[in-house]
Amino acid sequence: TEVGWCDGSLAPTASPTFDADAMGCPDEYVPGAEYAGGEKVAVGNLLYECTAEFAAFCPLRTPGEVPEDEAWVSVGPCTGTIAPTAGPTFDPDAPGCPPEFVAGTPYGGGDKVAVGTIVYECSAAASAHCPHRTPGELADDDAWTEVGPCTGTVGPTSSPTFDPDTPGCPDPYSPAIAYGKGDKVAVDGSRAYMCKRDDDAAFCNAGPRYAPGTGLYSDVAWVWLGSCVGTLAPTAAPTVDLEAPGCPEEYSSAAKYEGGDKVLVGGLVYVCKWDEYGAYCNAGPMFAPGGDNSDLGWIKMGSCRGSLAPVASPL
Repeated sequence: TEVGWCDGSLAPTASPTFDADAMGCPDEYVPGAEYAGGEKVAVGNLLYECTAEFAAFCPLRTPGEVPEDEAWVSVGPCTGTIAPTAGPTFDPDAPGCPPEFVAGTPYGGGDKVAVGTIVYECSAAASAHCPHRTPGELADDDAWTEVGPCTGTVGPTSSPTFDPDTPGCPDPYSPAIAYGKGDKVAVDGSRAYMCKRDDDAAFCNAGPRYAPGTGLYSDVAWVWLGSCVGTLAPTAAPTVDLEAPGCPEEYSSAAKYEGGDKVLVGGLVYVCKWDEYGAYCNAGPMFAPGGDNSDLGWIKMGSCRGSLAPVASPL
């Protein structure tokens, strides 16, 4: 198409001038790099911004190459580099950092740990999960709550003092021992637990996942009693009761018992009930005298001494 005639040459454009207000240049565009909506790149001394709507195309299109590109928008010129952010400053009010989180440690409600320079607090409602979840790894974690930043270490507390009212520790927990309702154990020589007195006591012997204080489901089977120190005070030395009756024969699971029959278990005398509950006296090991369900069929009478006096010879 003929446009028209011309004479001479086009007048040159004005020489480029330095824009003192031009922002520093971000990193140069790299084809294939991952860019998100709002990210800025430089191509030479021109600045481009990736659009959020077409961000998927930003790694594939070099800014400025495609006219009316929907992926990259020209922002303007730039010069030099973007000024660095201000240097970090020390916050004198930031608390000292508690000890670092250690997986498997029996944390309780209110315990604080550090992950790097961030403090987390164990939630009392979900404390059973605190030993097994690294703080900050799960979104909406109900076990750990972020408290805030920390720096340095927590100042030392005053020297520990001895509390004469702190109870002595029961025997240490052992997975090799079978525990029953109300049995008490110590963990780490400083924390006392009791096997529950209800049907959940069966879990006290259900393996490491139910171990007191350290198992993921510790609170299903065990009740935390509090701290302890040393060992339990010994009970008074046993005394001989001269009035105690003689001992009956030892209990035998092979024998058949009737109401009123007496047996010996662990130095204690039990009598089989006279009513319909006496049927439990022969219902197997779970109902044996001294066991978890002993009181269904047996009545504990007390201690005994020696053996029962023989009855008179028949005439």
